[in-house]
Amino acid sequence: MATSPDELGGPNPERSRFADYAEDATGFGATEWRTFRDLLKRPRAVLDAYLERGPTGGGLYARPMGFYFALCGVLMIYMFIAGGLEGVIQRQPAEVLNGWIAASGKSRAEFIGDADGWMSLVSVPVLSFFYAIFSAPLLKWWGGLDWRRTFRSTFTLLNAWTVPVIFLGPLPMMERFALFASIFMYGANIVAFLRLGRGLWWKGWPGGILKGFLLLVVMMIGAGIGMFFVMQIGMMGALHGN
Repeated sequence: MATSPDELGGPNPERSRFADYAEDATGFGATEWRTFRDLLKRPRAVLDAYLERGPTGGGLYARPMGFYFALCGVLMIYMFIAGGLEGVIQRQPAEVLNGWIAASGKSRAEFIGDADGWMSLVSVPVLSFFYAIFSAPLLKWWGGLDWRRTFRSTFTLLNAWTVPVIFLGPLPMMERFALFASIFMYGANIVAFLRLGRGLWWKGWPGGILKGFLLLVVMMIGAGIGMFFVMQIGMMGALHGN
């Protein structure tokens, strides 16, 4: 059943001065703020608009993939604030890490610093790619949509998951907050799936919760594989970079 633009929080003819300033400064304008707000308040209405009216929801919302990349840019800033992924590199087996360092001809600190720079740069986009390609087949199976709308709904789910995570700031990248952040992030993933998917990906609550956990496990497997590639990119970058 179609929803009117007013019900979806359609564009106001008088855009706020704040939105104008934000768009001039960052490119994050009224459409993006509306997308962010509605993904928090009524994510299923956003998904319905994308599925019924195309990739901009009839002009109401930012394109799902582009908006997700914008959110990932914020997460990358958080990662740099939190000090990058140096701790992940330090936890690598000594026999593996020492071999890379010896081959590079750099000091240990220089090599780890260079690898951290590369990994911090590529980790968010690479992991995002693996989240999407691992979750899309399940969502297509459960939803019965064509591939175009499946990927649109996949990135809508990723957006609905990431928007509340944005409020954590750099905490997920800080070791002392890792447990709290992980619980929040995993919970936010399942909540986003349940809020978006009723009647599309799931019908009864027991099945919905089970599917939510299954999707989370699949996405984490994808993230683990993606992190292997992130590590390799970081090591190769530190090995061959100046």
